[in-house]
Amino acid sequence: MTEAGKDLEIREYPLPEVEPGCILVRITCCTICGSDLHTWTGRRKSPVPIILGHEIVGTIVELGRGVTMDSGNRPLKAGDRITWTIMDNCGKCYFCREKGLMMKCARLKKYGHDSCANPPHFVGGLAEYCYITPGTCVIRVPDELSDEEVAPANCALATVVAGWDAVEVKAFENVLIQGAGALGIYAAALASHYGCRRIIVADVMRHRLEFTGKFGATDVIDSKGLDDDAVIGAVRELTGGVGADVVMELAGFPPLLPLGLKCLRTGGRLVEIGNAFAGAMFTCDASDIVFKCLTVKGIHNYDTVHLQKAIDFLQMARKRFPFGEIVGERVTLDRVNEGLRIAESGKTIRVAVKP
Repeated sequence: MTEAGKDLEIREYPLPEVEPGCILVRITCCTICGSDLHTWTGRRKSPVPIILGHEIVGTIVELGRGVTMDSGNRPLKAGDRITWTIMDNCGKCYFCREKGLMMKCARLKKYGHDSCANPPHFVGGLAEYCYITPGTCVIRVPDELSDEEVAPANCALATVVAGWDAVEVKAFENVLIQGAGALGIYAAALASHYGCRRIIVADVMRHRLEFTGKFGATDVIDSKGLDDDAVIGAVRELTGGVGADVVMELAGFPPLLPLGLKCLRTGGRLVEIGNAFAGAMFTCDASDIVFKCLTVKGIHNYDTVHLQKAIDFLQMARKRFPFGEIVGERVTLDRVNEGLRIAESGKTIRVAVKP
């Protein structure tokens, strides 16, 4: 990508020499995430030129000196299939060492988010290769999982795992999920896996809502044309008149936050994930938070443990939930602009780009 709003172009770079602690990977699949679309359309500022894409699976071409194991102490060798964290962190700064916030590292590098102008160039997923640097946590992919099942785990699923962990969702709780995209689908599946009672998903796209039924949603609210009072009333009716225990906002539409607060029961928790771009302003009545003793938690990206949990969940629940169906379209790298437009249309949950 050389400019927001314009077609991506094919550009060639020389493959880098693999330094100690690094890994050269041949990409086999990269799915297009909503944040890729935010960057491409200019909704979120980004350095250019940039290779977009961070939901990546690939096979190891070459291991740098000293790399022998993945983050779970599983041996690695050339030809192994891996995925990896969206970020490279230093592990030594204030946020990494003292606060456990590797995704806020003072020297953070993010795949698919940083400029590719300088070597090693290959720092995004919409390419033939990716160069993994030492601060990245790598996970070897189980053989039974397909590329299309695994790729969206690195961002969408791992982020939702982090969100549910942050608000400590519990069995028998009632949850409201705002947004039925990939994150909403994974959120429903995880809530079902955790034993939640009512798993309510709200969205304005009927075909997406219907799809969530395959992933554990017990109830859906088609909110297209509904005012806030109607949505609040529907949630209360489904939860015995008290409201949801937990609300997770994933649609990236700021007015959903005050609506979510009103859908919570007294003592409820809201986790905000979707508005990952600047200028996402909203207005709420702060007394809702005070009088109802609410908790609001923001989540941006995830830690290594969340990606490992995501892969473990896919492996454990793949016979229960049709994870492979989340990818509805596949395009080759030379058709990437077509893939971006399909993803932007919302007709399918995820588009996979395969070199």
